Amino acid sequence: FRFFDSRQKYLLFVNTTNEKNKISQEITPHIKNIIPKKPAIKIFDAGLGDGTLLMSVLRTLHKEFPVIPFVVMGKEISMEDVRISTEKLADRFIEHPNMVFIVTNLHYSEASSLQSKNLIKNKNLNRKIVKLKGNSSFQFNLQLSQLEGLLEDNWQVERNKKSGNPTYKDPSLLIIYREDQEFILENIIPQKNSEKIFFDLIIASQPYRSRISIEKKVEYVIKPMINSLAKDGKLIIVHASGNDPGSQIINKVYPDETPFPSLGKDMIIYLKENLDKDLLKKIKFNEPTILKYHLRTLPNEIENGISTSAIFSAWNACTYVGQINDEKIVKAEDSGNHIQAIQSIIKENDGLWFNDEIILIEKYK
Repeated sequence: FRFFDSRQKYLLFVNTTNEKNKISQEITPHIKNIIPKKPAIKIFDAGLGDGTLLMSVLRTLHKEFPVIPFVVMGKEISMEDVRISTEKLADRFIEHPNMVFIVTNLHYSEASSLQSKNLIKNKNLNRKIVKLKGNSSFQFNLQLSQLEGLLEDNWQVERNKKSGNPTYKDPSLLIIYREDQEFILENIIPQKNSEKIFFDLIIASQPYRSRISIEKKVEYVIKPMINSLAKDGKLIIVHASGNDPGSQIINKVYPDETPFPSLGKDMIIYLKENLDKDLLKKIKFNEPTILKYHLRTLPNEIENGISTSAIFSAWNACTYVGQINDEKIVKAEDSGNHIQAIQSIIKENDGLWFNDEIILIEKYK
């Protein structure tokens, strides 16, 4: 079991908490401070998921910069997540027609270069362009909903022989834009052998397992993202941090679990000690801040006794955020010990909430 590998748990978590809305609200001030540079504002979602967060970010981006072209990239290895995300784009292309949307399954260290570092796999790079025809959300939605076959062919996954982690079978790029905007967008549509893209804003929401070492978090995720920032660009990292009622439930059921062994301050110390000195001169680390989000429940689900649906949603959220493996979850459910823990913690706190930590890294040279 790997964090975010379970589709059912992920979708239940997204729809029963307000985490994505809260993250979007935190990102809004940073969007307002973007300094546009020709030929486009460039945004990277380093973990697209089902697209909920990115669509909210794009709405804010359009509000602030209604006529400036956008280059938007999302990294996602899950074919189903790509399908769900792209089907949400119809309205975005109506509101902001001068946008190029790119989805890729490339690794963090490869995505901004639009090619795989594995020379053998890169020979099989799938580069697909979808030109949306028409001028209505109905027409665009119809075309976007027909991408499933293309995704089945190009978004296949295999296991890394060394780590066992899922990776792409073939590297893929899906490039989407409106056909009637092609003349205007010509200079920002990625071509074969395009230069590396440097982004004005990178959103890395829950991009790694919290339990992996700081070294791996930095090497595989954070350092490549810093290297992909444009001048005046911002990298916003969001990860679960515990010290909340959700982690209290996990501690009651699993007293030996330590889901969050390293947090933002540890990460910043490691970065300062291990990044190239010249690179460190160009970036600024801000103090980590805490974002609080809630499990969505109806008032009567708490006041009149905690309902079965609330217990189910709370348990899913706690084990998902705490990254508890399936075997341990089944054992707890068989014993029923989790129910009492959930009920007592929710009553004590008049609901259930969780903490995320936000780390802002800025590149100013």
